[in-house]
Amino acid sequence: MFNFRSISTSSCAAMMTLTLLTGPLLAQEQEQKAMVPAGAIAGAVTSPVDGDINRFRAILVETEEGGDLYVFTDAGEGWKQVAHAKDMVWRGGMYGQEPWMEANEHGSLKIYSENSAVGRNRWEQILTIAYRNGVFRVAGYTYSYYDTLDPDANGQCDVNLLTGKGVLNGKNFKTSLGALPVQDWTMDTRPPECEVE
Repeated sequence: MFNFRSISTSSCAAMMTLTLLTGPLLAQEQEQKAMVPAGAIAGAVTSPVDGDINRFRAILVETEEGGDLYVFTDAGEGWKQVAHAKDMVWRGGMYGQEPWMEANEHGSLKIYSENSAVGRNRWEQILTIAYRNGVFRVAGYTYSYYDTLDPDANGQCDVNLLTGKGVLNGKNFKTSLGALPVQDWTMDTRPPECEVE
């Protein structure tokens, strides 16, 4: 399992990621070449995957209020950008409000966002990204929350978006939200059944 929650500005991994980001990613979207500061890179994962591609590389870049996900694939002819999810997850301005990601041994990617630092309402969100039918999709959604002043005010919503089956605080439900391509997911997207007051 890989966890690149903290990548220093001087690390080789960050510099290699910058090299990848410079050309195909930002030049296409900004009409001018730009560098992504190493400190803005919240995570970088390269993982093998089954199917019509050999491997993928995911890069999570912090923006002003969120985190952008870029996905590249290599089918034997070099890296090709296949997805850009703008502001896919929320981020705050301090430690305990920063997104990060990790990959598991099955080739799935987990993207974490949280508020474990400010106020009484604390939460963590986990998005599980999987490669299905030639598309990187948000296959799973987990949201946990608790109140620091009220021990009874807590809960969790866990949904398999591939099957539509979910559990909210121990109660089963079927969601109307499908497994969206990553580029169609924003920090405001969530299964409506998981809305908590």
